[in-house]
Amino acid sequence: MNAIDSSVEVIVHRPSAPGGRFACENWSMPPLVRPAMISIVPISGSPTSVSHAQRLADGIGRALRSMSPTARKSACGGPGPVGCKGHHQNASICVLALVGDGGTFADFTGAVAKWSSRVGSDPRRYRIVPICPRAGRAAMLAALPAAVGNHKMFEWTVDAGDAVPAVLGAAEIVSRDHRVFISYRQEDGQDHADDLFQSLSYAGFDVFLDRVRIDAGALIPDRIREELAHKSMLLVLETPKVHKSAWVAQEVAIATKSRLGRLAVLFPAATRLAALSARRRFVLGRSHFDQGKNRLTADGIEEITRRILTLHAVWLMRRRYLMQRALSTFLLDRGVMNHRLTEDGTLDVVPAWSTTTVCSVRTNPRMAELEDFRDLDRSAAKRAAWARAVLAPGALAAGERQRNMRWLSESTKTGLFDESEMGRIADLLALSTVTELR
Repeated sequence: MNAIDSSVEVIVHRPSAPGGRFACENWSMPPLVRPAMISIVPISGSPTSVSHAQRLADGIGRALRSMSPTARKSACGGPGPVGCKGHHQNASICVLALVGDGGTFADFTGAVAKWSSRVGSDPRRYRIVPICPRAGRAAMLAALPAAVGNHKMFEWTVDAGDAVPAVLGAAEIVSRDHRVFISYRQEDGQDHADDLFQSLSYAGFDVFLDRVRIDAGALIPDRIREELAHKSMLLVLETPKVHKSAWVAQEVAIATKSRLGRLAVLFPAATRLAALSARRRFVLGRSHFDQGKNRLTADGIEEITRRILTLHAVWLMRRRYLMQRALSTFLLDRGVMNHRLTEDGTLDVVPAWSTTTVCSVRTNPRMAELEDFRDLDRSAAKRAAWARAVLAPGALAAGERQRNMRWLSESTKTGLFDESEMGRIADLLALSTVTELR
């Protein structure tokens, strides 16, 4: 089977009106996501709470479409969150997005009781994400049952749609692995970089900022290459003097070659970098930048952070999809037809050297880490037999992270390949004289 032809189902429950009625949407997706059920439930039947939940549902739909233009939506007329068939599909992650407005709590659908009873016994499948406006956090915590209040709450600033990345992350449709590299010229961008570093860190990102994250005495070029391989997105601050920075130009070139997500923030009187397209640029307006103080305003910092939250997940998922598609093409080119993409994103291949062996390849759009090796324990490939492999960028780079991954690769007998080595993996799987992925 060609891995690109498979698809999975994402079920989304959206409140259709006050009173506990829900519309059930079935999304048939290409191999970008794993099966999931997302139940968007207001904490009460009030029109305000229902409206917030509907805004989140709209955002979820837009995000699914942006990840895959070929996604198809259909209505199934199901019973809603509590009785949905998704509870009986063992591969599905079941997420309760509990949307509040700072008002009183009422489990009018029974969803909170259902999820609360399952979270303790099956935490791998069942997740609860409480969501509320930032100003309503204290009231929401006071109203929720203790079992729900113990879960990390997402607080929105503009509307409930801000929670889309958090909900899709909980459903493992997109990675919750938020990583961004800030590229800037210190002479006129340091203060802005510091402000965004704080905001993005608060939003849950692993942020690389050279002033903070490079130790004294470290080799700067090696560390930058390693960090770019480790991140998913590059944020470029286009300040008036940024075009004079050779470092920024190099970082943009590496990120472009590695197909990282890229977003430029254009400051007043600055030069646009030719290597970045207009559609990947956010132009600061009067409300975003205080020229008198020469600083980003709170609104500007918030808007940039929100844009990165929205775009990051889409870019990361598209990059994983491109890697999967490219590897499948390499296999087909070498005559390896018997391969498929599994529900958790692993490519299972029957190699030419043995029709009774399954090799599993885990593709990752950023540098490999421990969880990539651990996830392969759920694959069809045998353990400790060099029938498993991790394919990720930066595998050939120097640095402490890669030394650790090489040690782990040898210890678990799991091949570790760089993204540029797809052809070599395909050759190892296609040659009858080869018997291992290493």
